[in-house]
Amino acid sequence: MLRWLIVIVVFLLIEIYAFQAFKTASKNGWFTKSYIIINSLVFINLFYRIFNVYLKDLDYSDQYYNFLSIPFALFFTLFCFKLILISFLFFEDILRLIVSTYKFFFSPTESFLIDRRGFLSKIALLIASIPIPFVLHGIFKGRYNYKVYNYDLNFEDLPKEFDGYQITHISDIHSGSLNNIKSVEYAVELINEQNSDLILFTGDIVNNRADELDVWKNTLSKIKANDGKYSVLGNHDYGDYVNWKFEHEKKDNFEKILKIQNEMGFNLLMNENINIKRNKQSISLIGVENWGKGRFKKKGDIDKACNGLNENDFKIVMSHDPSHWDEILKNHKTHFHLTLSGHTHGMQFGIEIPGWIKWSPAKWAYKHWAGLYNENKQFLNVNRGFGVLGFPGRVGIPPEISVITLKKS
Repeated sequence: MLRWLIVIVVFLLIEIYAFQAFKTASKNGWFTKSYIIINSLVFINLFYRIFNVYLKDLDYSDQYYNFLSIPFALFFTLFCFKLILISFLFFEDILRLIVSTYKFFFSPTESFLIDRRGFLSKIALLIASIPIPFVLHGIFKGRYNYKVYNYDLNFEDLPKEFDGYQITHISDIHSGSLNNIKSVEYAVELINEQNSDLILFTGDIVNNRADELDVWKNTLSKIKANDGKYSVLGNHDYGDYVNWKFEHEKKDNFEKILKIQNEMGFNLLMNENINIKRNKQSISLIGVENWGKGRFKKKGDIDKACNGLNENDFKIVMSHDPSHWDEILKNHKTHFHLTLSGHTHGMQFGIEIPGWIKWSPAKWAYKHWAGLYNENKQFLNVNRGFGVLGFPGRVGIPPEISVITLKKS
């Protein structure tokens, strides 16, 4: 109870403090009234939906994510706007306090109280407002603004029959977070337009529950490639982030995820490998279960997955978490030519201008967080993800369809 009381008091103080900026900046009051109306609508919408979640006992199978995510994102965006705003006011008030104290003691004949300056409040409002249109675009447009990234990779030991072989790599569908059927159908068409030889999906097909796929099963089944499509599991596919009432529910959910992937035409590789053949030559495709550093599940067994392979085989690894490559794969006794991962989503927020800047908060958590990397004559592609999780949008980090062409150098 005390914790909630503290939270309420803090929120009230932030509201009061932010409100002062609008009063100072707007003389005719329309600006302040607009702020009050928008602020009230965001609050009412969020708390109405939270009330409904508890009242109806919604969960992910009832599209809990899509019911709450956007209202919460709007609330959080407005909250960040206020924090930026009051940070300006706070520093101004510190200066006002210092100057007022000085005048009180050394210039008693003058009025020692200094009013807040309107122009500073206007500057604070302007700067605090800059991220808002980008965030709104990311929520309502950016999350479905699919982009194709093309990579040509050269290998000396690539079998000649696979010179020009094309792979489409997708990752992190997070079907429970999808809510626009036309946009997803467009993405599937875009994938198929690449006319790749192979489709490789590197995990997190759901947020938590298998029934998230019920709505999307038919659409995702339309993804096609000449040599088939293969997948591995991500950390969210194990159902570890749900408080299951009974252990058998978690097990049944996991089995259903495996079954649906098979029904959708994906060949799921779980610490195993297969050969992709062209005439009398082949390349080896290796799929491991999730392996992540820190608290993430470590079911991936690369040694088991490599059983039966020869040293000279050309090897492609599918492993959901790029930290697996950084911690184990790139320094493994077996040489892996190409590793495909996802997991990071590029944090769904960042700035990327080719040849100039590539930045996201994801770099603080992952050394390799988006795009193509090359170390020790081994390539890693970290896909930025197909869907979203948490924040229901993408700002500066679009959903990705990677198209990788293998070439013999």
